[in-house]
Amino acid sequence: MKDLLVIAREDDRDHSLATDADRMGYEVLRPALLATEPGKDIDRCLAWIRMAPEGSAVAWTSRRAARALTRALEPAGIRNLLERLPLFAVGAESAAPIRELGLDVSFVAEHPSAAALARLVLERRAARGIECVAFLHGNRARPDLPDALRSEGLAVEGFEVYRTRFLAPDLGPLESALAAGRDVWIYYYSPSGIEALEQRLRPESLELLHRRARAVALGATTRAALQERGYARLEAGMAGLTA
Repeated sequence: MKDLLVIAREDDRDHSLATDADRMGYEVLRPALLATEPGKDIDRCLAWIRMAPEGSAVAWTSRRAARALTRALEPAGIRNLLERLPLFAVGAESAAPIRELGLDVSFVAEHPSAAALARLVLERRAARGIECVAFLHGNRARPDLPDALRSEGLAVEGFEVYRTRFLAPDLGPLESALAAGRDVWIYYYSPSGIEALEQRLRPESLELLHRRARAVALGATTRAALQERGYARLEAGMAGLTA
């Protein structure tokens, strides 16, 4: 029986991973778990950018937040206003949509996490005169970054710039593989993706997933979420597949 690789998002950036796994003999499952929609605070966020006071900065911890901002900037005609603000992202992937606009974004180059991003903002605090941080997030955001910044005396203004809605993909192949005792690898990219997948599984399948699946996390925040949920076999890094 083929081993199963589950890629817990539907994204063109994973095409090479899926192709390589297929070539190596894995069955590949790429369920559509999440839909992304505009958040309730996008207009308020744009108004804040227009009027951002001296000492303001902008930070985000997900690529979806950056994408939501880029989609809103051009129609609002305020892209140039971001040039005067220090911009911070948790990692290169989350920084990419804004950097592609030609804007400078500081990000955590190695081992990105909310805690590491908070340290980066605080390291630049004095040099950039940062007193207030706009935190761009989704409706399921964790409070790690704003809590860390507030604990050091920075003001934080939160803006829900996107929402994620759970979809209902067919996870029958995953449940069948777990029940048959097949080797299952699962690549997770966000805590929301973990939650979206798990809520579609039967209790017995979820117990097998936690106990037997070889889970790989992109980023420290996702890895922490897997640990909290009791995954027993956490693989380091993103290159664990073997032929």
